[in-house]
Amino acid sequence: MHPDPNVQGATQKVSAIRYFFALDAFYKQFGRECDTRNKVDKDEFTQLVGNVCDVCHDLYTTNFYYPLKEHSGDYSVGSNFFSAGQVNASIVNPNGIFDYPKRGSSPLFKIQNGVLRRDVALYPNLKSYLPSTNYVVAFIVWLIRKISIEQGNGKSLYLNFRNALSKVYTEELVKVLFENAEEEEEIFKDYNLTFKDNLCTIRDNDIKELFEDVPDIRECKYSDSYQLVFYGAPGTGKSHTVNEVTRGEDVIRTTFHPDTDYASFVGAYKPTTSLLPICNELGEPMKIANQALYKEQIVYEFVAQSFLHAYIAAWKKYAEAGQGEPKKQFLVIEEINRGNCAQIFGDLFQLLDRNDHGFSEYPIKADADMKKQLQKAFKGLDIQQKDSINAMYGGRDVVREVMEGDLLLLPNNLYIWATMNTSDQSLFPIDSAFKRRWDWTYIPISNASKGWTINIGDARYDWWQFVEKVNALIGSTTYSEDKKLGYFFCKAKGGVISAETFVGKVIFYLWNDVFKDYDFSGDAFKDVDGNKLTFDKFYTAEGNNSKVVEEKVKLFLKNLGLEASVLQGNTDEDIDPKIIIKVNGKDVAKVNAIPYTAIEEYVRLHPGMSAQEVVDIWAPFKKYSMRSWIVCNKEERDEMDQRYANYSYEIRCSDGNSLWVNKDGWMHHPENKNLRDTIGEFMEAVNNANLGITITETTI
Repeated sequence: MHPDPNVQGATQKVSAIRYFFALDAFYKQFGRECDTRNKVDKDEFTQLVGNVCDVCHDLYTTNFYYPLKEHSGDYSVGSNFFSAGQVNASIVNPNGIFDYPKRGSSPLFKIQNGVLRRDVALYPNLKSYLPSTNYVVAFIVWLIRKISIEQGNGKSLYLNFRNALSKVYTEELVKVLFENAEEEEEIFKDYNLTFKDNLCTIRDNDIKELFEDVPDIRECKYSDSYQLVFYGAPGTGKSHTVNEVTRGEDVIRTTFHPDTDYASFVGAYKPTTSLLPICNELGEPMKIANQALYKEQIVYEFVAQSFLHAYIAAWKKYAEAGQGEPKKQFLVIEEINRGNCAQIFGDLFQLLDRNDHGFSEYPIKADADMKKQLQKAFKGLDIQQKDSINAMYGGRDVVREVMEGDLLLLPNNLYIWATMNTSDQSLFPIDSAFKRRWDWTYIPISNASKGWTINIGDARYDWWQFVEKVNALIGSTTYSEDKKLGYFFCKAKGGVISAETFVGKVIFYLWNDVFKDYDFSGDAFKDVDGNKLTFDKFYTAEGNNSKVVEEKVKLFLKNLGLEASVLQGNTDEDIDPKIIIKVNGKDVAKVNAIPYTAIEEYVRLHPGMSAQEVVDIWAPFKKYSMRSWIVCNKEERDEMDQRYANYSYEIRCSDGNSLWVNKDGWMHHPENKNLRDTIGEFMEAVNNANLGITITETTI
């Protein structure tokens, strides 16, 4: 849970988790909140805490961490929880509602007058205590160690884990733990667990190995990078990666551009308005009947910007943490190379050198304007760890200088991360001295497996196949990775990229940014007459013409070597506005959304079913709808013609596997049954199948 189990921050973190899980288990068992003033509740809660943190009959750890300690009798609940902190404060002030834990911004439950109150709205905060999937999986293994696990029932061990935890903890908590099923299952397989008895509980040695597997379990992949740049081609998901890694953390964002400077990054005096008294020529306030007159007037005030906001927030978190580990503060800079970094950072550049403890190696003096701002922000703050911080600087009282605004010094809970689009690296080249102070992580171009398609009339082209083809062309022409397209270069709407969007974003980019400096005469941009298919040919002199756009895009994609799948019906069309179709009360807007909405609702209603079990239930419906297939598993989908397989809707099930629902060829003709009405047949079959799914059709 923490690289150093002896620091107070580690004990606070794991204490919060063990009391949170104990309260959830108490609620699961008794269906009510826990009153710590009641001896029965108190004893039950103490035992549930023990169930969370007790390893086995001869080993015990208060904080889930090696070295294991002697059993203390009450798992330290009495001295660390009932008689201190928020529980005690709530009894002293019975009308107050107190967050637990108090420090930081991620409480897990509430306390009022000694009663521990479960609050489901706070459950997502658990992510900030288990910040990576490795943490979550290790903790699942830890929780399951003394719970009987089903075996030999045909379900995956991972799914049996989920079912076992559901017997002890509420479904709301289990959902948070099993949020990233596919990724978790892959990590889970690495543990290679064994079982010690007929109850199928995990052997003690497996638990000990969790303690020993420190790098994989406790370390986030990027946790040691105080300054980190995620770089790669446009559309590779750099910003998405940052969002995922910093999920649950406090983040301040800014974007660099050519006009960004030191003042707009750090702060400066700016004109603002304020309500001030109206004065006469002598400078005396004017009054009417002893009432002073006021008006909005322009004044100059120091306005802090993103860097200073993050810097102040990080030090305030140190004050909130006391002797414990402060919460992280992230400053995320999008498109860092679109601004002149040397100009923007100025003398802050020196702060980026961090010592072994993550603090700035070389603090700098703050100018007079900034000093006044920092004095206001830090007034009254008490940094309890000042002695250990000062020791890093030979005993110099740097913390006092920081609090008084004389000194700028980055604390080790301030992380500055950035994204960089390599296709724009020529805008403001980053010099080697600046680069040396950052870690660099390349985000490669990869298939995000969203099943996106480029829709041209009744033809569908697989987006990922296009990305692969065009990137091969870019590579062979430019000999550069920088100009290639990532999967998310062009955002799909409902999984679909229209011809207009494709031309406006993709074709425009290829002509304007990729091939403009090359005498490009390849087959990809060859018109039907053998001449070059220039950008203007995608339009007509009279303005945009959808038929012209579609035909030119089809030609371009054909030149690239892409094959289209032709739909059997107009499946993407909106449902007639005079008709309202609902699946279990949920509105459906598209004809082909009806089947996958129905099956997705069925999966939601049956959280314990595997993907294959759902496929087995729904596959027979193809005989009603006259479709070639309704649902399939991964193996069946891989064997299909990819032109049709890619035009499907993915649904992930609780066992970590996916199924796919056919989106191709659905037709709806409710007013003329002589025409094929495959959706009508499907709806009738579902409503007659007693599956808990009701599809209604109402004519306005």
